[in-house]
Amino acid sequence: MMAAITAAAAGAQVDILEGGPVLGKKILSTGNGRCNLTNSALDPTLYQGSGARIAAALMKEFNARDTIAFFDKIGIPTVAAASARGNDTWIYPACKEAAAVRKALELECERLGTAIYPNHKVTSIEKIEKEFLITTREGVQFVSDRVILTTGGKACPKSGSDGSGYELAAAFGHTLVTPLPALGALISDSPLCPALAGIRTDAIVSLIINRSIAAQEAGEVQFTDYGLSGIPVFQLSSWAVRALTEGKKVLMRIDLVPSLKLNDLYLRLSERKVRRGLNESGTLLLGLVPDKLVPSLLKLAGIRLHIPCSEISRDALMKLAYTLQNLEFEINDAKDFDACQVTSGGIPASEVSLNLESLKVRGLYFAGEILDVDGPCGGYNLQWAWTSGYKAGSEAAR
Repeated sequence: MMAAITAAAAGAQVDILEGGPVLGKKILSTGNGRCNLTNSALDPTLYQGSGARIAAALMKEFNARDTIAFFDKIGIPTVAAASARGNDTWIYPACKEAAAVRKALELECERLGTAIYPNHKVTSIEKIEKEFLITTREGVQFVSDRVILTTGGKACPKSGSDGSGYELAAAFGHTLVTPLPALGALISDSPLCPALAGIRTDAIVSLIINRSIAAQEAGEVQFTDYGLSGIPVFQLSSWAVRALTEGKKVLMRIDLVPSLKLNDLYLRLSERKVRRGLNESGTLLLGLVPDKLVPSLLKLAGIRLHIPCSEISRDALMKLAYTLQNLEFEINDAKDFDACQVTSGGIPASEVSLNLESLKVRGLYFAGEILDVDGPCGGYNLQWAWTSGYKAGSEAAR
């Protein structure tokens, strides 16, 4: 829709061929239905994939400020909210409704004269001399001077991004960086998972790949019966999945008490031990971590649940302090494309120009998730949609 709006505003005649019954269905699930449009403190260096440098370069042409101004212009005022990470600001529509964003974009397409064809899933595109012949599943054909592929990747296939765009690109000789699920939950066979299922708590999460810390994130971790979820886990998931496909060992290390150094935490627990005295060991962590975590943490430290706090040894206390800051889960897999938010991988940067035009065939452009670019939570992936759509639309129209 952004590509269509930009091209139509530049004077081009534009048709949108939509495979599903409605445009922009995937928008409805963004930001938990509130649509995190962009990030006012967006850091272009956080994009991943072979197209990360292209993304960073294009952000200079259409950035978060441009996005806010654009949506205000089409009737969607925005509000800022502190992020879950606390170091950036997430931008939402003032109404906090993704459906309003989708509808406003559709109305702007219509206002500019764009013809919208729902339920017209494209099955083939051919280049015949200087024109493209586009055929839909129903056998309807269109002829155009330029084509922009904005079919998404493979994440959330029910929304329409089912990977079919890759096949259309392959017909012109394009290759793929293997598409993998990103911004999703991770699966662990740890026996801790069933015991901790349903617990949520703030923590620092470290991604350990082959015994080295690859990245860290802070935020609310959600323990599930199958593994780990929550924004910090989502942020690290694409690195984790890529490492797993390369046969590397992947661990998630969770620090439940990041505000204290290990020795300070041990001293704090020692003070609690004295204060609790004859109270049972389960009270030692009262108020420090969620109560449902306590039995598992004590067990890992070798402390029986119902003994008096006074009977806990120094060694066990130190082991408990270490466990609180080094709760580890070996990661075995990730939730599939049905359960993730974006795709890592896609058309490689080496096959497109800085204008997002195919280097295989003139007049074919790409925008959005079909390209090998993905970003963290917090408006990064929608900003890439707006930026790349703007660039592809303006270049195709020109």
